[in-house]
Amino acid sequence: MLRSLGLISLVALAGPALADGIDYNYIEAGYYELDLDDSIIDVDGDGINIIGSFEVGESMFVRAEYATADLDFGVDLDELYIGLGVHTPIGNNADFFGIINYVSLEASAFGLSEDDDGFGATVGVRSMVTDTVELAGQIEYIDLSDSGDDTSFGGSAWYYFSDNFSVGLTADFSDDITRYGLGARLFFGQ
Repeated sequence: MLRSLGLISLVALAGPALADGIDYNYIEAGYYELDLDDSIIDVDGDGINIIGSFEVGESMFVRAEYATADLDFGVDLDELYIGLGVHTPIGNNADFFGIINYVSLEASAFGLSEDDDGFGATVGVRSMVTDTVELAGQIEYIDLSDSGDDTSFGGSAWYYFSDNFSVGLTADFSDDITRYGLGARLFFGQ
């Protein structure tokens, strides 16, 4: 009996109890591989990103992301997204979400730089498929002032070590860009 109570206590501490739903209050840091292949340029490389998401009210959140990448031939790419999102439950432990973003991009190489900005919209679903695994999928549309528009499809899988910490794999695909990443999220309460 004592051994069973000890085992149950250990399992309870190791796995999260996510009965409160999907958490939108987190800071995320990640590493990613990027392949940019369009009609003008074909480069690849790697980068890092940091994301902050903070819930404001019952169903709204603000989100900011900064990413920087070092690509072939000395090309550097910096991205900034600042957005306002909404979410609503669509089932047990599953949310539909939408985000409207301001987007700013800057590419530089050989002492020259080019920047562009515009707006984006993202819609997707986050779902806790088990107590410790979250799966997410999204579609993102970006319209930049000078560079045109692009639509991408993305997905992620996150493993929760506790209520406050998870690690995940991410992937995004569009006509010109493929990105694979590894990230860690630190949650700070619902």
